[in-house]
Amino acid sequence: MKIYNKHLFLLSLFILVVASACVESFDTDTEIEITDALVVDARLTTQNSQQSILLSRTFAFDSSTPKPETEANVIVRDDSGTVITFSEVVPGKYISISIIQLVPGRKYQLEITTKEGLKYISDYEEVPSNVEIEEVTASRVINNSDIEGVSILVNSSNNNSSPSYFRYEFEETYKLVAPEFNPFDWDEVDYDFFCEDDDGWEVTTAARDEPARICYATSNSNDIILSSTENLSSNNLENFEVRFLSRENYRISHRYSILVKQYHHSVNAASFYKSLEDFSSEESIFSNTQTGLLEGNINSENSDALVLGFFELSSYSEKRMFFNYEDLFPNEPLPPYIINCFITGKPALYPEGFHATVINGKVVLDGNDSSPLIEGILSGAFGYHAENDTYLQLDENGDEDRAPFLIKARGCVDCRVFGENVMPEYWEE
Repeated sequence: MKIYNKHLFLLSLFILVVASACVESFDTDTEIEITDALVVDARLTTQNSQQSILLSRTFAFDSSTPKPETEANVIVRDDSGTVITFSEVVPGKYISISIIQLVPGRKYQLEITTKEGLKYISDYEEVPSNVEIEEVTASRVINNSDIEGVSILVNSSNNNSSPSYFRYEFEETYKLVAPEFNPFDWDEVDYDFFCEDDDGWEVTTAARDEPARICYATSNSNDIILSSTENLSSNNLENFEVRFLSRENYRISHRYSILVKQYHHSVNAASFYKSLEDFSSEESIFSNTQTGLLEGNINSENSDALVLGFFELSSYSEKRMFFNYEDLFPNEPLPPYIINCFITGKPALYPEGFHATVINGKVVLDGNDSSPLIEGILSGAFGYHAENDTYLQLDENGDEDRAPFLIKARGCVDCRVFGENVMPEYWEE
């Protein structure tokens, strides 16, 4: 599931599904297009931090992005009367003015008033008890699709007598090593169409001034990952898979880290995300089985205006782990790199058909005026690989070799195409 402001992905479809504790869809033979409904992404946790609420409006198929809901008054109050105020920092994004930390067992309510005076209020929701992640492990497995790879597993336990419901997200960081790294890079790239410096088009190389062999890249999960202990013999969650990576996945080629984020939320929230997950699957999107509107726990107080979303409260836990490819696949070939680096190119500096004429003491190009080499360098596609030993020599057909350099795709020689060359503060070798 692709994301915009997290789970607002479904706005780009013909409807956004929103659910409540008892999820009941109604059948309809026609698709419902919701226009100008307020969309609320409000997920607060027990993290001790400033927290955010995102507001936008539904948009039509021909629009590329949701319309942010601006200048709204957003507050959250608890069952003791304490009010938490949120301030708009960018259009549609509201941040708590101070650091907050929700208290397990306490109830909270969301209230939104738009600049037009429309008022929206959520049900009071209770913050679930804290459940800590005990362990995150990596295991070499063959999955149900007969694919060998690495399974990232989570274990947690708690003393609750009733079932627990969880949502997971993760942030993965991985080391990238450029397989064709070269300590030299392009230096002067002279695209002087009129040859005013008397040396024509020119490309030179020089020693690199920044590290470009080892980089680090980070990506976030974009799926709905749910689990519960509802049908388990105990209230402990054991070896729940939050991520599977094929052994052919370049992310695990060297060293890999994953930060698993666990949200312990209510059965109401679990129903909401399960409905969202079911609807966002390819099968349900195109099968016309869920084309109705499912209501959430936020309602309009003083109008019939539609509101879509769910006010979610959760206790939060996170844990990070690292592993090397060698730990699980000792002495075995590495996964393939992100791009194909076996191909070596020889782009010409001067194109076929190139011709110049001296007019009034100036060299003027009157033939093909585009250099394949310079164009590729300027576009960021070409990385320096080596000098071309056959430059200006004639081939077997009598044609002159017009390529002064051998090139590779830039990402093969410079890891910065795919990551950052600064090691993250949390990284451990």
